[in-house]
Amino acid sequence: MTSNEISVNKSTNMPQSFGLSLFSNVLSSFIASCSMGMLAILVPVQLADLAFNDSTIGNALAFETIASLLICLLLPNILRKLGLTIGILLSAVLRVPTVFVFPYFSGLDVLIPAIFIHGAGCYALLILLQTWVNSIPFAKNKGLMIAIYSTSISVGFAIGPILVNFLKARPEFAASMSDSVLATTTAIIGHAPVVSNAPEFVFAAFLSALALLPTILLFQVIPKVGFTGTAKIWQTIVNCKGAMFSIAMAGVSQFGAGAFLAIYGMKNGLTLHDASLLLTSFMIGSLILEVPIAWLSDYFDRRYFIVWCSFASMVCAVYLPIAIYTPVQAWILAFIWGGVIAGIYSVSLALVGERYPDDDESVAANAGYSLMESIGGTLGIIAIGFSMEKLGTDGMPYVIMFASILYFSFALTRYRIE
Repeated sequence: MTSNEISVNKSTNMPQSFGLSLFSNVLSSFIASCSMGMLAILVPVQLADLAFNDSTIGNALAFETIASLLICLLLPNILRKLGLTIGILLSAVLRVPTVFVFPYFSGLDVLIPAIFIHGAGCYALLILLQTWVNSIPFAKNKGLMIAIYSTSISVGFAIGPILVNFLKARPEFAASMSDSVLATTTAIIGHAPVVSNAPEFVFAAFLSALALLPTILLFQVIPKVGFTGTAKIWQTIVNCKGAMFSIAMAGVSQFGAGAFLAIYGMKNGLTLHDASLLLTSFMIGSLILEVPIAWLSDYFDRRYFIVWCSFASMVCAVYLPIAIYTPVQAWILAFIWGGVIAGIYSVSLALVGERYPDDDESVAANAGYSLMESIGGTLGIIAIGFSMEKLGTDGMPYVIMFASILYFSFALTRYRIE
């Protein structure tokens, strides 16, 4: 079986405790996302403090999305050879130790491999958790159950920057929780941390490790996933271009905001506290507006609904350079922007589900969906870093506008206007 072919068979030994299985999944997703939300602030800011230019920062952070591309393609082999439980446990081996690399090293020769390995661990966990929740055979309200899983990730990412600000405002508390760990790590590595906020990285590593606890304690409720048939990932992408291209466009904003929104705010005069709240507002918008936008799409043609969402994303990018100098206005704009992008994610996934109702094709299409998101995110981060370096700080909204215009143009040539 090639990396482009997937088939899934839900085991007849599926645990009956569906609610407990969902609880374990959601709790792991939430805790891991809190750690990822913290690092979405800590790592880009660290690279900026080390005086790397925006293009270099973008290229370095792109290795995280490149790792997610690799994980998407390796998903069939991971499930076939390891299974969900072992795969989730081994993802922690990639995630947790690499967090300690960031505060102790300042050279890209070490930081880039750490970003890549940590990204592989994080996205392996998220994709396996997504496979887990999709494999729970709920008798009804399956969409709502999956929405709970997605919401837990959005909440975690939104809380991450808040935790960074909390620890920064209480250095004594952060130090008391991390002194012994940092002393041990310093003895192993052979030198002290090169940054002053090492305790914040330790806390992120702690949360990343804590995400294993629900899996370890409730491993018996994890479904068994195997393979029986075949379905081609690339064919599902080609046959559903509208939804797949829209998620690539949304990936530019989602990954670009996560990597550069705080840096963009700081370069335009905001404090770290105010700049980090830009990302928090973006994620809270995703959390609060995603469900209403997805609900509204039930009453319209989803294809055209995505076009209007892409137009709204372009409008947000246009006004960001104007609103950024007033924090409250910038937070409101980021809130709306996050909601629009989250809406594109949900509506696109609904389109994919309608296009591929068959189980095998559905799994392959979901892998293609994640793959297109990663491609958009990778290209977006690289383009944003390059644009901010060559065109100034407003290079970020320029790239977002360009991605939205590209999809908007594609849709206008593809969909008949009635």
